[in-house]
Amino acid sequence: MINNKKSINIYIDYKVNSTKKYLGNSFPPLIYKYFKSKKNYNVYSLLDKKLPKIDICIIINGGSHWTYKDLKVNNFDFKQLLIWTFPKFKNYYFIFFYFFKKNINLIFKRFLFENKSYEKHLENLISKNPNAKIIHRLDGIYQVICKNYGYDYTVQSINKNADVTVYQSLYSKNAWESGVKTIFGITRMINPVKSVIIDNGVDKDIFKLNTKKIKLRGKWKILNISASPSPKKGLYKILELAHSLRNNPDFQFYLIGNQINDPLFGKYISEYNNITFLSTIYDRDKISSYYRSCDIFIFPSEDDCSPNVILEAISLGLPILTINSGGIKDLIIKDKLCAGLFLDDKNPVSSLLHIIKYYSKFRKDALKLSEYFSYTRMGRDYEKIIIDLIKK
Repeated sequence: MINNKKSINIYIDYKVNSTKKYLGNSFPPLIYKYFKSKKNYNVYSLLDKKLPKIDICIIINGGSHWTYKDLKVNNFDFKQLLIWTFPKFKNYYFIFFYFFKKNINLIFKRFLFENKSYEKHLENLISKNPNAKIIHRLDGIYQVICKNYGYDYTVQSINKNADVTVYQSLYSKNAWESGVKTIFGITRMINPVKSVIIDNGVDKDIFKLNTKKIKLRGKWKILNISASPSPKKGLYKILELAHSLRNNPDFQFYLIGNQINDPLFGKYISEYNNITFLSTIYDRDKISSYYRSCDIFIFPSEDDCSPNVILEAISLGLPILTINSGGIKDLIIKDKLCAGLFLDDKNPVSSLLHIIKYYSKFRKDALKLSEYFSYTRMGRDYEKIIIDLIKK
């Protein structure tokens, strides 16, 4: 047990200004909320300008949340500036490289630069708090999802100083520790001092049953939420299903997020009368209302480690239509519980038909499965790690 007279200072290296808004990553506000409610902890985030001596530092991935606004004198890095500003000021950079006789091939390398500014920020933080224990929480590999390619090098660098590495799924652990073959070659691998798997959690104060619903068209309302417009999110599979069911008004599809900007398939959304595009919603209470108002959640995304939207959907009893990729299987199938089905590439409507036929069974299993994924359970798992680290 923790001594009630001693408070532990926990710092989450992410900007947490609300626990009710979508911030780009679902984990930081949840873990912030959990420790904020505990008497024995003081919790801080990247938004806090003045910090006490930190006992525990929770680092999220490789700092992909780090932006040009976070660039300061003590973490300045020219390569980092080049990453952010080259697309807008490329002509000025060409002039700069020419007159100052700088090596212009830096421009060609910029996509594989590490997140050096963020690394310097962490070095400064650790130098001020040399006794702080570091928890490094990881999800997917950047080069797998073709985003911030070089940040995998930063993850590898950060992890050398981590006391504990936390993965959100077995898929994530295997990918980081064994490597994955990608278009870039084999991904960067890490060898943690200690690692654990802690499932993501859902805030059931927000995603709860028997509260406000929105009146929507259709007997069977099928919801998809995706903040990313990447074709890897599987919009085309949703369009295939919508097209197959276009003559049956009982089936209506509702899309929240950025799907319309999918460069390959987004332009086709407007052609379907049975698809309603709702754009991006940041208010999690409102998002929760849409979950409650729909009947089935569809998420045919590739290579996701542990998508929180699936956990939010099952917490409200929505059966899942998805694909067997990344860590998704572990979210919808556990023990004898099955909260959804994988889409059949040759006959996707059959998967939907089976969910409808056995709807009550899938719904009950979804609700039972969601008990594994409460944010309080997630918080307790992190608390156990923290207690062990403080005792050392």
